[in-house]
Amino acid sequence: MARPQLIYLWALALVWSVVFPGTAVSQERTPIQFLSVAPDADTKLADQKLLDYLRHKVPVTFEKQEMGYESSIQTLLDWDPAKQGPLLARVTPYAFVVAEMLGANMEIVGTYLNKNSNSVTGDSYFVVHKDFGYEKTETLKDFARHLGNQEAQTKDFIEILKQRETPARFVYHSKFSTSSHFLPSLYFKKRGIFSLFTQPKGKQKFIAIHSLKPDGIASSSELIPIIKGRQADFAAVRGSVKSKFETDTDLKFIKLPYSTPNDLLVMVKPFNKLIKQTKDQILETIRKMEATDIDEGDILKWEDFNASPKARKSLANLRYLAKTTPHPVVINIRKSQKENSGIDEKHLEAARQAVRFSGTEMVLFDEDYHSAFDILWTLETRHDHSILLTSTIMDSGLTQEFSVSYRIGDMESLASRISWVIDYKIHRIRYVWLFDDKTARVLRDVDFQIPVGQQLKVQKITWSDFNTNEYTVDTPFNVEVTQSDFHSFQLKGKGFPQKEDGKFGFEPLGNVAYRVFLERAPNAGETYKITTKILIGLFGLAALFTLVEVIIKPKTPDPLKEKS
Repeated sequence: MARPQLIYLWALALVWSVVFPGTAVSQERTPIQFLSVAPDADTKLADQKLLDYLRHKVPVTFEKQEMGYESSIQTLLDWDPAKQGPLLARVTPYAFVVAEMLGANMEIVGTYLNKNSNSVTGDSYFVVHKDFGYEKTETLKDFARHLGNQEAQTKDFIEILKQRETPARFVYHSKFSTSSHFLPSLYFKKRGIFSLFTQPKGKQKFIAIHSLKPDGIASSSELIPIIKGRQADFAAVRGSVKSKFETDTDLKFIKLPYSTPNDLLVMVKPFNKLIKQTKDQILETIRKMEATDIDEGDILKWEDFNASPKARKSLANLRYLAKTTPHPVVINIRKSQKENSGIDEKHLEAARQAVRFSGTEMVLFDEDYHSAFDILWTLETRHDHSILLTSTIMDSGLTQEFSVSYRIGDMESLASRISWVIDYKIHRIRYVWLFDDKTARVLRDVDFQIPVGQQLKVQKITWSDFNTNEYTVDTPFNVEVTQSDFHSFQLKGKGFPQKEDGKFGFEPLGNVAYRVFLERAPNAGETYKITTKILIGLFGLAALFTLVEVIIKPKTPDPLKEKS
C-alpha cells in the first residue's frame, strides 16, 4: 500500500476515535474493585446485572468481592485509591453512615429505585407471630382503631411487651444492619426497653427483653422462619422483606416510625484524574439507566443520588439519628464545708448560670427529679478574693481545683469566668460506642485532643432510669489510648467484657454502659508555667548553696600561710 494511503487511513482512524470514542477498536479498561456489602441471593443477582451494565457502557473491568458489615466498613476506612486503585461499593445505609462517622472519605454516586414501592426510601417493620399476645380474633373496635393507625399498633405492641411475665426474645442478624438492629435500638431506647441477661428483681422502671444474634444468619429475611417457628418472639425487617411474606397469615407486621434511604452506590476518595474521569462516566451512565436495565429483586434501576432530594433528606435524617449525643452530666454545686467559706447565694447562683451559659451536656442537679449527680462542685473564697472551685467526678477518684479570678462584686464576671473553665479546663464524661465489638472506642465530639499513650479511667454503670440519672457503678479501671484522631479515641484495657472468640461483649440494646473520663492533658501554657517554677526553684537552690559555701560556711585555715 502506498505511503500516502497509509497516512490517510491513520488520520481517518484518529478522527474517528475522537469523534466516536465509544467505538474505538481498542480502548484500555480501568480495573475497579467492587465491594458488595452483605448481599442476599436477590441482591447478588442485581449487583451482577449492574456490573454487566456498567462494563458494557464504560471502559472498566470489575473485581467483585462480597463482605459482611464489619469487614466492609473497615475496608471503606482503610482503602487508599492512590495505591489500590478505584473502589466502587454498594453499601447499606447505616453501614455507610458508620464508615463516614469513623472517617471514611466517600462520594455517593447513586441509590436505587425500589420496584415495589417506586421509591428511593424504605420503611422498616417489627415482625411477630400472630399469637404473640394478641387476641385470636380482633374485635371490630380494635380493628377500626388499628386500621391505618401505626401509632395505635405500636402502642399495643409495647403494652404486650410490658405485660409479659418473661421478657420477649428479639433476634437480629447484625449490629450494623439498618432495619434489623439500628432502628430498633432507637425505638427501644426512646421507650425504655432494655435487653437484660438476667431477670430484673423487684419493680423495674423499664421493659425487659432478651436480644440475640442467631448463628449462621446473614440477612434479615432469614429471621422470618425463626419467628414463624416460634423460636423467637419478634424481629425487625425492611419493607422489601415484608413484601415477600406479608401474605403469610402466621405473621403480623408493625411499622417502625422511621424511613431510611435505599442502598447506596459509593466511591472512595480522593480521586486522581483517571479515577475522577471513571467516576464521572459511571455517574453519567447511571443517569441514563432504563427501568429494564436491572429489574432484579427489589432493585428496579439505579439513579443519581444527588438528583433525588428525597434520598438526600432521608440520609441526612439517618446521619442525625446515628449521631451520638452526649448523655446529660448532672452537676451539683455547693459552698465548701470549711468554716467561713465566704460563699453566699449570689456566688452559687453565678456558678449555676455559668453551667447554663456554657451550652454543654452539663445540667444542674434537681433533688426532686434526679436520683444522683455525676459531678460535685464546691466553692470557697481565697485570700486574694478569687474563688477556689473544686470539681470532683463522683466515684472516679478525679478532682480538679481552679482559682477563678473575677471583678469583685460583679457576678456576671464570675459566671463568665466559670463558664470559661467549663469550656477549657473541666474533664468531660463520654461513653464507649457499644456497636463496635472489635475496638473499644469513644466517638469524638470534644475540641481537645487525648494523645496516644494517655491513661484514662473507665467505669461500668448499670442504668435503672436514663431520664432521672439513676444507676449503679462499678470500680473504675484503667485504659490506654491507642489511637486518637478527629473521629474517635480508641482504648485498650482489661476491664471491658469479652466473649470466647476474643471480641467485646458490648450490648447496645442493654442497660449496661461504660463511661470514660476524658482527662485534659496540661496545655502548653500550663506546662510552661510548671517548667518555669521548677527552673526558678532550681536557681534558688543553687543560689542558696552558693551562699552557704561562699559566705556562711567558715573557711579552713591555710597551715602554710600561718607558718610563714
